[in-house]
Amino acid sequence: MLFRAMNRLHALLLSLALWGSSLSAQESVARSLDPLVTGEAAWAWSAAQFEQQFQSLRFEWLSEKKDQARFFGPGLSLWQGTVPLKEAIIEFSAEGRPVRLNFSIYNRGDAEALIATREQFEARLQELRNLLSRQLGVQPVERGKDKSSAVATEGLVWSRPPSAFLLESSFQREVKSRSIPFQAEFIRLRVAPIAGAASGLTATANASVPVGRGSLTANVTRADNGDVAISGVPMVDQGPKGYCAVATAERVFKYYGLPVDQHEMAQIAGSSSEGGTSPDKMYAALNKLEGRLGVSVRVIEDWDFRKFMDRVADYNREAKKAKKPEVDASPRNGVIYIDEIVGKMDGEILRTARTERDRSGFGKFQRTLASLIEQGIPIMWSVSLGLLPEPEIPQASGGHMRLLIGYNAKTNEALYSDSWGAEHALKRMPLANAYAITNGLYYMQPRAK
Repeated sequence: MLFRAMNRLHALLLSLALWGSSLSAQESVARSLDPLVTGEAAWAWSAAQFEQQFQSLRFEWLSEKKDQARFFGPGLSLWQGTVPLKEAIIEFSAEGRPVRLNFSIYNRGDAEALIATREQFEARLQELRNLLSRQLGVQPVERGKDKSSAVATEGLVWSRPPSAFLLESSFQREVKSRSIPFQAEFIRLRVAPIAGAASGLTATANASVPVGRGSLTANVTRADNGDVAISGVPMVDQGPKGYCAVATAERVFKYYGLPVDQHEMAQIAGSSSEGGTSPDKMYAALNKLEGRLGVSVRVIEDWDFRKFMDRVADYNREAKKAKKPEVDASPRNGVIYIDEIVGKMDGEILRTARTERDRSGFGKFQRTLASLIEQGIPIMWSVSLGLLPEPEIPQASGGHMRLLIGYNAKTNEALYSDSWGAEHALKRMPLANAYAITNGLYYMQPRAK
């Protein structure tokens, strides 16, 4: 991606990258989730019974608490294969019973082929409406727009004991005067027990009540080894697409008990599967939601071209001192290739340059991290991967967003979490390394009650 020096360039390293690879064609086998939506057994299953029922269909627990199970990949379907699925997430109560089923029927981040026109989108919705009505033997009720969601989704509700079914959809309207094309965003089906449908269909099943700022300190844990960390931040797996920024935002919203998911955020922020999320649009999207969701959005550190060039100068001084190659930051034909500049940096020299030549910034980073973690507030952390070693991560290089969720003053480490599944829920890194790869720091917090 090319960025001109006169433009606002911080979109570069924060254009958050695609990770992972596609599943092979051999894995495209039928994986029916029909037992979840037929009969009454699903709501009574324990986690162990759920594992026994679905162990052959490849699912993963998104946390050690086993509060969410995720199915992903080819072959997923409902109702004898008539409704292909992109993803299914099953939410469990603290007692280990299913409380909500979330089925992604279409989303543009995971779709092999995009729905091109509004007519095709509405035809697909009508097809699904007719199919669900036949399968459930009842007609739906128009729910209208859900103004508690980030994008005011449209919805239809079917009630067939013991379950309630909610079909939701959203799209970007065409605005010819502003050259905005039609864009199909998502179609999803949510299922909950009728007894809890009012909350189970419209909010995060395990955290349906927005929390107050004063209650967040109860989530701060302290371990004998010196770890100070925030517990209870839900895992969201972004899947094999460049949704790290919007998945990270979903994790924070859910931590605060707010019903926002990554596909809603992708619509507002204009995210793409391959290109990720522009930080300008991401920040604008979060600001749009401040009033409706009762949160405040703050920037600790943003990407800035002048600061970046100062860092390049500091890096080159250290490189010269260490008798290592310097990086060329001069424009070519009026274009500065910032990703190329970063890619040529030596991580260890960059770490020295940032921590030794910007000691005040490094000190502020450590103080801010400790202060916000002590308040129970996770930090959205934009980084450049590939500069310093990070074992066993699915994205080797490029821009990425993750969460800072703790620190350890004894070991001088930052504790963090990635939106790549349960094995990435809690990781650690030397504070000096963390500061070296930092591009931006942002946080949201509930407004005081």
